[in-house]
Amino acid sequence: MNKNLKTLLLLFLATQILAHTAEEWKNRTIYQLLTDRFARTDNSTEQCSDWHKYCGGTFKGIIYNLDYIQGMGFDAIWISPIPVNL
Repeated sequence: MNKNLKTLLLLFLATQILAHTAEEWKNRTIYQLLTDRFARTDNSTEQCSDWHKYCGGTFKGIIYNLDYIQGMGFDAIWISPIPVNL
């Protein structure tokens, strides 16, 4: 992901987080996802064949699917940490 897209995503997320109180967050419906497993940039739906390796999910893939997540009734996402797979 290029630096400009990362910056834009972080700014968007920061404004969404800072715009709400702790009490408001208690009423959120949060969709938790693993970036690498959720969605690829090219919208490929091919199954991940080896769970010990990267599957190709990206932040762009998440961005492209925000309408899908919102359509399921969620109004926040929790992106799990991205570990280094060896």
